[in-house]
Amino acid sequence: MSKIKVKKSEWLEYLESQVNKTLYVWGANDELCVNLLDKLVEMEKSDHKTDEALKNIDRILTLLQKRLLQGCDMLKIRCADCSGLAVGFLLKMGIIKSDATADDFYNMLKKRAVPFSDVQAGDFLFMGTESHKTHVGYAISNQYAIESKNRDVGVVQTKISERGWGWACRPDWYEGDEPEPVKPVLTRELYLKDPYMRGDDVKEVQARLNELGYNCGTADGIFGKKTDIAVKNFQTDNDLTVDGIVGKNTAIKLGFTWEG
Repeated sequence: MSKIKVKKSEWLEYLESQVNKTLYVWGANDELCVNLLDKLVEMEKSDHKTDEALKNIDRILTLLQKRLLQGCDMLKIRCADCSGLAVGFLLKMGIIKSDATADDFYNMLKKRAVPFSDVQAGDFLFMGTESHKTHVGYAISNQYAIESKNRDVGVVQTKISERGWGWACRPDWYEGDEPEPVKPVLTRELYLKDPYMRGDDVKEVQARLNELGYNCGTADGIFGKKTDIAVKNFQTDNDLTVDGIVGKNTAIKLGFTWEG
């Protein structure tokens, strides 16, 4: 891995700047569209039969027309395939020295695989088979990713749980990259009851929910109605059973180690 570091915030800002603007073009590495128009046939034919390549070009040009009608500047519209979205940025930053496919990125990063319960902004997400990864996207939070999805929509933001990602890996090229902190441990289920459950474990769950934007109010260690609502909202957004109980699955999704 490269010893050069980049700011994760800069990477995420770059990704967000591409959403609903950049087109998917096979083999493109974040390049200006105007520089590729006369090369589209050659690029698409490099991995597709002629008939399929021509259909793909029609899809690209249809999306280009849509972007122009939406007010995008033709001289600023960019193109990238799924891995090219990262290649363009990482080449410029000096993290990599040459082009890379989704499979190449996976082989670079597979020693730093993370479970999907621990996915965070900056992680790379992969689809494909055990032996060959065919698509890559980039987490911008524990719920959402940005990817150059296909020729019909280009670069878009998608919900991680709805896209069938099979693997997640964490690059080591972000500034301040430190060993992961020890996860807090939960040893019992937490939920709303009468009298209210109390304890430091409740306080830790409340603090985590507040951190993620699920308002519990003051983290006071008392599992009240506001905490119950926050837990249910978190469960809804993360495709968990919506029962208000911080049990094994909810605890793990919140970033806790479960020893209940």
